[in-house]
Amino acid sequence: MSSPTKSSANAAMRNGVLNSMHLDNRQGSLCSFLQVIVFDCDGVLFDSKEANHLFYNHILAYVDQPPVRPDQREYIHMHPVRESLGFLLGDGPCFERAWAYARQIDFSEFNTHLRCEPGLVETLEMIKVTFKTALATNRTVSTHELLRHYHLDKYFDLVVSASDVQFPKPHPETMERILTSFDVSAAEVLFIGDSTVDEALAKATGVIFAAYKNPKLKAHLHIDHFHQLGALLSAPRNGPTG
Repeated sequence: MSSPTKSSANAAMRNGVLNSMHLDNRQGSLCSFLQVIVFDCDGVLFDSKEANHLFYNHILAYVDQPPVRPDQREYIHMHPVRESLGFLLGDGPCFERAWAYARQIDFSEFNTHLRCEPGLVETLEMIKVTFKTALATNRTVSTHELLRHYHLDKYFDLVVSASDVQFPKPHPETMERILTSFDVSAAEVLFIGDSTVDEALAKATGVIFAAYKNPKLKAHLHIDHFHQLGALLSAPRNGPTG
């Protein structure tokens, strides 16, 4: 990991910048210390709510249960499959049957129901030139297949899914793995997420948090389009990522 002196200096600079700057001069200040850009997957790279509903309704139908209710949709959008099935079905034989079936499903049939967010590819291409990139997601085994399906795998230096950690988001383990892998401090990381799970992960680990299309979240930055992110990160930097 980065040295304590470096981490403290970057944190102090980061906090000063975020507390004092205005949107029109924010990009130059941000780019002066950021090293890694981390993205959530569902709700950030993709509009995946329709695909999630179809996926869980397919499993629920298999175990003769009613479809997902409107009040359950937010939870299943943010959490891993096993936790979501537990939330929908509780403990018992029905859950075990659903979980066993879920592990056999070919996820690719649901990929066509996802939509890449506007401006995603252009922004990733721009960011990849200057920054290291990572994905922090509560998806499981479907993550790499999904990235390959949409030809996005080449844009990420590291992918950490719920299958790669013992404790998924919002537990700090996912972000801690990213910090360790790139040998950076939290002050050098910008995390783009869309949910309270992402907000909690950012708070627990101290990374800079940009809320995507969710003004209700507490964040250092709020963005509604990838073109805004590209503009924020397009300013010249002090040096290479190494």
